[in-house]
Amino acid sequence: MTAQFKHIMLMVGNVPAAVKFYTEGLGLGLKMASPNWAELDADGTTIALHAAGGEIPTGSSPILSFHVSDLQATMKALEAQGAQLEGRVREPAFGKVAAMRAPDGHLLSLLQPSAVGVAPE
Repeated sequence: MTAQFKHIMLMVGNVPAAVKFYTEGLGLGLKMASPNWAELDADGTTIALHAAGGEIPTGSSPILSFHVSDLQATMKALEAQGAQLEGRVREPAFGKVAAMRAPDGHLLSLLQPSAVGVAPE
């Protein structure tokens, strides 16, 4: 089981305003954008901007995001190392998602993508 690092996620109050801040202020490239999700290119590293929307407040990030092939097995392995599930496992159209808190308090986002190529909103 290997996790694939995908991006660093920042929870933001206003995705379009954050896109403007990072693209115009820092010159980061825009990979894709929607009202609730955007991806920026920071010299080969993706910074994802996610609308906070009440589930996870702004300021609770950055979040390290990984794609995994087996969400339950990955969660079990992380729990054995002292991680704790943060909230509940969700199943949006693009896959199964879990947030886990590492023993040192950092937040990890785990996504087992669905077979259908649907992007996060």
